[in-house]
Amino acid sequence: MLTNLRHLLAFFTVHTFFGSIYPARSLSVPKNACIKICHNKDCAKKGGGEALLDTFRDLLPAPSAGESVATSPGLSIESSGCLSQCGKGPNVLVVDKDDTEKMYFGVEDPTTASAVIDVATGEDYPINLLVAATYISQAEHATSPSKKESLLSSAVSAVTNDEDPTLVSSFAHAHALFLRADARLELNPPNIDGAIADAKLASQISPSEGKAWRVLASAYEAGGNIKDAIAAIEEMARVDPAFSTKAKKECERLTM
Repeated sequence: MLTNLRHLLAFFTVHTFFGSIYPARSLSVPKNACIKICHNKDCAKKGGGEALLDTFRDLLPAPSAGESVATSPGLSIESSGCLSQCGKGPNVLVVDKDDTEKMYFGVEDPTTASAVIDVATGEDYPINLLVAATYISQAEHATSPSKKESLLSSAVSAVTNDEDPTLVSSFAHAHALFLRADARLELNPPNIDGAIADAKLASQISPSEGKAWRVLASAYEAGGNIKDAIAAIEEMARVDPAFSTKAKKECERLTM
């Protein structure tokens, strides 16, 4: 029943928000599709960019050995430069194995992102990933740390209280954990032990995710463990060189 509802939701959402799209016969899986997320500042302001990239990653099952968390069978997710049509953003481009391109406009939340994945690949991904991604999206717009923590706890439950054990290893689980760790550090008083536990598990699930190591460093620092905070910062820079400059400054600050 959930499968049918999900495909119906995908069909309705895409036809409602994107206009003309693949005809029904094209729902057969275009293997090795690539979904490109516009990172232009106009799309980013509307909920695109890095935030939307993470939403798409939240919707993918755990990768197989040797694959990145932005890859699943028949599908890869990556950032892109401006895709034009800025006024209709956030914009997403799907490129199939034959280099056929299809643009989608107004992809701004987990529901529309899930619809793009469904129509682009025909894959039946676990519905609980959409549930988790929705809670994560709501948490990122919440204004109080306690509300964020509550929503992210619901996201964690969605991928751990399920019959599919592979969801525990999904990016959605790691994402919810390191965001909850951040929220726990913002509580008054902060839940430092809980933040450390969340961030440590997130870094184990997704060891190549620099943001998980960043939050773990913050949690260790909040607990007075400067040695482990520096180690986490160094690991953050190692797995994601984009953080190198920031990591150097943070290490210098912590050793002063």
